[in-house]
Amino acid sequence: MSGERVALTLLGASKRQTPRRVLLTTAPLEALCEANGIGGHPYNKTDTYQAWTCALDMQHRLSVTCPATGLHFMKENVPDIEILEYPTMQQYRDALAAERWDMVGISFYAWSTPVAIQMATEARASGVKEIWGGNYGVLSPGLEGHFDKLVKGAGEHVLHEYVYGRPLERLKHPVMVGASSFHGYSASVGYLYTKRGCNIGCTFCSTPVFNPREDPISMKSLTDVLDRYQEMKIAQVIIYDETFLLENDGAEVVIEELAKRELYWISLTRADRIRGRISYFTDKCMDGAIIGIESFRNANLADVRKRDDVFQVRDTIRELNANGRRALGTFILGFQRDSVESIQWDIEQLSGEDLFACQLTFLTPFHGTKLWKEMERDQLLVEHDLSLYDLYHLVWRHPTIGATEARDLLAWAQRKVNKPDFMANRLKRDMQERFWRSFRDGRADRRREPGAARTPEVRAPDPTTQAKQGAPC
Repeated sequence: MSGERVALTLLGASKRQTPRRVLLTTAPLEALCEANGIGGHPYNKTDTYQAWTCALDMQHRLSVTCPATGLHFMKENVPDIEILEYPTMQQYRDALAAERWDMVGISFYAWSTPVAIQMATEARASGVKEIWGGNYGVLSPGLEGHFDKLVKGAGEHVLHEYVYGRPLERLKHPVMVGASSFHGYSASVGYLYTKRGCNIGCTFCSTPVFNPREDPISMKSLTDVLDRYQEMKIAQVIIYDETFLLENDGAEVVIEELAKRELYWISLTRADRIRGRISYFTDKCMDGAIIGIESFRNANLADVRKRDDVFQVRDTIRELNANGRRALGTFILGFQRDSVESIQWDIEQLSGEDLFACQLTFLTPFHGTKLWKEMERDQLLVEHDLSLYDLYHLVWRHPTIGATEARDLLAWAQRKVNKPDFMANRLKRDMQERFWRSFRDGRADRRREPGAARTPEVRAPDPTTQAKQGAPC
């Protein structure tokens, strides 16, 4: 090889070693604060459970904050990027002006598509060369003219290649912490994914379209994060896999690792994956489970290709309660077979199941899903304002229920199923159980060896905390 070619090769390598400057951001805070939520109440869309209990008065809402998990994965694996997590629009504009970015990436959902387009337009006007879109919002129609690249699924590998010019060798799981609070009680929560993606194929779900490939995360990376959660005295680990315990032998290993560290946990899972095993999981520090109930009518479940049946789901909820575990669920209103009367009957039944909390939403045809294709074929799609595709608006033409009537029905259902007194009593009981379990095992007041499990910190109510809890934005 000639000296000139060697010099050019080394020059190219040097350029690749200089990371490209990238700014990743979520939608701005202004778009995340809903002023007119269910029941006419405001809520913050970054607070997972505040939307579940939006129809309740502020002081009775459950609150669990959630970080922008996708951005945290990006930062952990591509450390030279900059991220803006729930900025104001002005903070985003200030960041655009602060330096010359090679690329700006915007993470957004379907309902924040309009503001994401606005953000992309402003980035283009400021001279940014490349604009990428990510998260579930990239499934929305008409985005190609606003973004240079739309990333479906997890984006760490493609971003790492873009920034450094070389493949990502090993995916690392970030430490991601939120806060849970209710009636003044507060505790820290840690988020965990053992794998991302789902290809099960429920017709209403966007994940098989957005990320059909299930990407497992290495056990070494998971145990590193669990060690950090143990050190931080995290009160509860929320496992956010959409298919935890489903065709995933690694889930059993993760449960053992959680129990070894005395980390209490709760997971999204399917009822048939835990039914008959809840006593065993209780001994492994299980706090509860979030189950996709969706409907109390098997015909509705069959219509959307949901693979559980009503008897199995209800039996699992009762088994959770019998073992003193928290039963949480998701439930869909507005199937095509539903009427106001049938929904009212179903909600009365659901109210009697003693769920700790339940997310009640409308059947929503997100773009690209099988449900969306079916409704497009049948000419049922009537709402084209993507900001209303947030699960809490009826955006298609239901045969018997109007959009306004549906919102009133949902507010009534939220108040009927999510009962503040029941939640408060369960939380008090859970705190007592943890104390006595620690005391029984001789660990309540003992000096611990380095790395030993620690009693999680759960703070009791005080007037200052209670006054601040539940702020919508």
